[in-house]
Amino acid sequence: MIQDIPDPVALFPEASPGPGDHVLLADRAGGVALAPWTPVSTATVPLVRVGEKTFFLGATPGVAPGPSQRLRALPDPGLRFGAFCALHLANWLLTHRHCGRCAAPLARAKGCLRCPECGLEAYPAIAPAVILGLTHRGRLLVTRYADRPYKGPALVAGYCEVGETAEETCRREALEETGLKVGALRYFASQPWGLSGTLLLGFFGEAEDPGALALADGELARAEWLAPDELPPPPDAAGALSLTAAMIEAFAKGTVR
Repeated sequence: MIQDIPDPVALFPEASPGPGDHVLLADRAGGVALAPWTPVSTATVPLVRVGEKTFFLGATPGVAPGPSQRLRALPDPGLRFGAFCALHLANWLLTHRHCGRCAAPLARAKGCLRCPECGLEAYPAIAPAVILGLTHRGRLLVTRYADRPYKGPALVAGYCEVGETAEETCRREALEETGLKVGALRYFASQPWGLSGTLLLGFFGEAEDPGALALADGELARAEWLAPDELPPPPDAAGALSLTAAMIEAFAKGTVR
């Protein structure tokens, strides 16, 4: 998966930009651009260091923003994961400019933002979410989103709500998205996913009545039960980068049931 890299990762390192570093632009409309640092780049905040590469918040003249999904196509594993982490931190910084308690401008401190007026400390926000592989008699339910930039194969998924366990989220999302009830759940793996600022928790669960399948809430455009030899390949050229792709691949290989 995207986090499986050999290089050490450090958040908010003390660094000045130089050759080999990169600059990330994240605009208010959700556009993203990543470019190698040059002397004409604007590099304001060191976001993350992966190995010898440091990623800065800033901009590079002539480099225009585009969809964040294009970061998935970056060729180098460390560069790709660094860009994901940098985007997560950049989006957090851009949406946390003022103190939520007294409204004073926040200042960067070691690993957090601190209010100079009231002392409030704010740490990077991470949203927990689940990915659920719904199975029934050797088949996996593969979905497609109705209105998201990502158009590849997906599984049932959703954010955890306040007071809810990850297992309860799986059952609620399955019912809301597909009309299906789930039996026993089996944990698979977890993954940080910087494009959405989430920590993903993967589970497999057997559908109790597959005949009740109904795309009720409009989030999914399609859902179909597929046998292992019918499952799609990973949507990324580098292989199973996402937890979703890793779960589909594992089911296709017969390592989970």
